[in-house]
Amino acid sequence: MGSPVSPLAFEQQMEKHWVETLGNSSSEQLRAVWRQLGSAFGEATTSHGKPEGRTWRVLQPPTGTGKTQGLCVYAAMLASQNATLEDSDKTGMLVVTQLIAQCNEVVERVNSLAGAEVAMASHSESKPHALSMASSAILVITHQAFINAVKGQAEGKASKWSEYMVWRHGQRELIVIDEALSNMVEESQIKSSSISQTLGLIPEQTKLIYESQVSALETVNDIFKRASKIISENPNSGLTSTKMAWRGSLEMPASLKMDGLRAALWNHTYDKSVLGKESTADRYRLRDKVDETLKSVESVMANWGYYAKVGDENTLNFANLVIPDDLPGAVVMDATATQNFLWRLFEKRAPIYPAPVNARSYQNVTLHVARSKGVGKGAMLGNYKDRIPKLIEDLEGRLSGDRKVFLCCHKAVEPFAKTFAPKFASFDIGHWGAIDGRNDWKDCDVAVLFGLSFRDPIWANNTFMAFQGRQEDEWFDEPAFEEHSDVRREMQKRQISVSVIQAINRVQCRKVIDNAGNCSPTDVFILLPEGAVGESVLSAIEVEMPDIRTKEWDFALDGSLTNTPKIRKGSAHEALLAYMQNQPPGEYTVAKIKSDLDLSDSLWKESVAKALRDPDHPLTTELAGIRVSYVAQRGRGAKPRLVKL
Repeated sequence: MGSPVSPLAFEQQMEKHWVETLGNSSSEQLRAVWRQLGSAFGEATTSHGKPEGRTWRVLQPPTGTGKTQGLCVYAAMLASQNATLEDSDKTGMLVVTQLIAQCNEVVERVNSLAGAEVAMASHSESKPHALSMASSAILVITHQAFINAVKGQAEGKASKWSEYMVWRHGQRELIVIDEALSNMVEESQIKSSSISQTLGLIPEQTKLIYESQVSALETVNDIFKRASKIISENPNSGLTSTKMAWRGSLEMPASLKMDGLRAALWNHTYDKSVLGKESTADRYRLRDKVDETLKSVESVMANWGYYAKVGDENTLNFANLVIPDDLPGAVVMDATATQNFLWRLFEKRAPIYPAPVNARSYQNVTLHVARSKGVGKGAMLGNYKDRIPKLIEDLEGRLSGDRKVFLCCHKAVEPFAKTFAPKFASFDIGHWGAIDGRNDWKDCDVAVLFGLSFRDPIWANNTFMAFQGRQEDEWFDEPAFEEHSDVRREMQKRQISVSVIQAINRVQCRKVIDNAGNCSPTDVFILLPEGAVGESVLSAIEVEMPDIRTKEWDFALDGSLTNTPKIRKGSAHEALLAYMQNQPPGEYTVAKIKSDLDLSDSLWKESVAKALRDPDHPLTTELAGIRVSYVAQRGRGAKPRLVKL
């Protein structure tokens, strides 16, 4: 049984580190946060191997109170304490962070604090030998690596899980996860078009070899055909919304699951057999689409699936919780845990610890709120060429040139936004889905949230059933849960609030500057939808960021421009790189890229094309790093294009 660090000793060491090393101010409220961290880490360690050891402890230390610094201090103390203990009393610790960069930062900090190489990272850019990992008291991995290992263990492939959880003195008793696991739920969706396309892409000889697998595909296809017939004959059937369509499992022996068919098709030359040409990008694109369809079919047919009409597409959907009942519990540090409805659904196994009060004050933050329709992804993608210039014009009229601005927008809008150069000291851009937990913008004093990341009803259905089990048709019509008459709507509102609060706290308001928990003066600009959703998000911000000051932002999202912001010299390179990073494998003509980014012919010719023809140019080498190459115009009718593999 491992020995935890004394909570009192941890609190004292954390305060010393906070004040003397980091130069921050301390307070009784901050010490309460650290005491809670130390106590929870200790409880998790001593309960390992017991029935209560499967409990997940969810802490919600406010952003800026030292949660990541705290886990590093604790890890260093744990490793130093191990040196004084008998082997049976030594404690191993697994730390799980979102990003590779965060893994490396934690390892560097822990080793610096311990004064020895006690921590080690394992990820795609650093793959230590299993024996090396077993010799390290502190192992740091990513969220995705953790989930992959858990899934492998559930499938009987526990080698990676053992590499992470077993060290030379036994099991690692303490698992600490920084930020909520965003991938606890695994979703599978089968589209009617994907099924028919996959059946058409499988060679006839391969169909004869894998008859059972093809039968599964045809069974799903038949479900879609029957659904379409019902809808066409009876538009009021209810199938135009959502209904359970498959219960039970398709009885196939393990040896005839989709693995064999997937392997047989992995190297199939789709480009030649389907398109009649040689195109590596198209081959990979079709390969990935077929493979994803086969995986989804196996998930649905082995469990259950519900039918949903998504636009013009018929779909079958299934979701499961990746975390099995017998998995050792972890300590999760999630600053937005109260807003995150996932923990409410998981509350029997993951109680949320109440956050110590008054640890933070946001009285130096001004929240500028504008209301508008059309702030979701669809409207933003349809209007970004008009809206981004208008936003920049407005901000330049309000803010001085010495401000450092962080803009959060939708992924597909980001490349276009990078073509502009406002007058600010810095203008950095990130997109929804790739900002949580990052410190890249910690020195910015302005945050602009331009458009919101809405989740669709399919996500809410999947997430709810992954935690609460399969629901019958009645629930789809009236999705009630405890006090919520429409839990799906509540989940969607909460998820928007979580993403918004995370985005705001990427800038300097995350850093405490005095013993009252204040931050440096910060301005936040946000577009909220009109109505109940907007009010819910605003209320959540005010709860999670106490004392924040709210002002009206008199910004009209749609309208005419007074001036046109200048495109910054050379920014087309940055925009092109972001554009290609966001694209799936395929071929993209220069004409389409110029249109999407609104780049002039002269700018492309003078700045971009010249760089692309130079194999040693930084733009060319960075594109090569994401498997993108430039193909100049060759032959009659050929068009210059970028190809992503």
